[in-house]
Amino acid sequence: MVKIEDVRAAVAEALQERDIGQPPFWNDIREGRRDDTPFMVGAMIWAEHIVTSSAQ
Repeated sequence: MVKIEDVRAAVAEALQERDIGQPPFWNDIREGRRDDTPFMVGAMIWAEHIVTSSAQ
């Protein structure tokens, strides 16, 4: 099972490594205040896909 906290941390880390955004933005993602951004929506869809595919 994928935890949303893990997805948030992974997205924030990936954006930070790519120098996309600023520290307040990364912190907002980590703390769940940006779950509606395209980055998070895409990551959650992908995480769900991986969990669903591995269960088959």
